[in-house]
Amino acid sequence: MKKIILGALALSMLATSAAYAAPMTSMDKGTGKIDAAFSMGSSLKGEGDGESIDFGGNNRYRLGVTYGLGDKIGIDYKYAAHAGDIGSSLKSHQLNLMYQFNPNVAAFAGYVHNRVEADAKTGGTVSDTENGYQVGVLGRIAIAKRTSAWASVGVGNKITAYEIGVGYDLTKNFDVNLFYNDTKYKGMDGADFKTHNVNLGVTYHF
Repeated sequence: MKKIILGALALSMLATSAAYAAPMTSMDKGTGKIDAAFSMGSSLKGEGDGESIDFGGNNRYRLGVTYGLGDKIGIDYKYAAHAGDIGSSLKSHQLNLMYQFNPNVAAFAGYVHNRVEADAKTGGTVSDTENGYQVGVLGRIAIAKRTSAWASVGVGNKITAYEIGVGYDLTKNFDVNLFYNDTKYKGMDGADFKTHNVNLGVTYHF
């Protein structure tokens, strides 16, 4: 709940000013963006049946594509890969429909597909695939001529996540982003898996 409140507070500070940095909240038909990010300092933990296992963390990556359909509607796909130091990995695919409230604030709702493989340290392994839904909101505010701050929060039956970051416009079509992500993947073989990491990424706008 604290994470959701923090995300909501961050979003409440967002004003309406144009910027090129991620996330994209203009859904004009035919416009879009492609994101790629490298995850650093990752952490992967599992909690269930009164146990808590820290799998450590290895560097991984995130990918995403957003495309505007027009009439304030867009579609967004995200992929995230996580891995621990000790025989564990988690992958998530997310497909969302987006609605633009104004040039800097949008809402999303969609489908989540999560897959985990982990050594349970009890002589067996955890292996599970879960499908679910999520809803959320995202936005941004210009904090300097070519720099924007942005945040997002999403909740669902199989995922809870928030993200906050800054983006710098290299050109009208390219920007670089530094952001923090905290995600809980819920109900994976009876356990919840938590990840958090710092990400360095680039976005191409078209």
